[in-house]
Amino acid sequence: MAAHNYDLTAARGHGLKTAFVARPQEFGPGQHTDLAPEQDWDWVASDFRQLAELLGA
Repeated sequence: MAAHNYDLTAARGHGLKTAFVARPQEFGPGQHTDLAPEQDWDWVASDFRQLAELLGA
């Protein structure tokens, strides 16, 4: 799980499953990167609660 597309790209490159959860305020209101998934990740969630539900927890 990561909020940065580049981290998920690296994880996928090592054979791991991927989950994107955006953190649109991580770097303040002027953030322009990692606001949305840039690839077809295994899971995409709007928050950790939704990710847990997607994972069946």
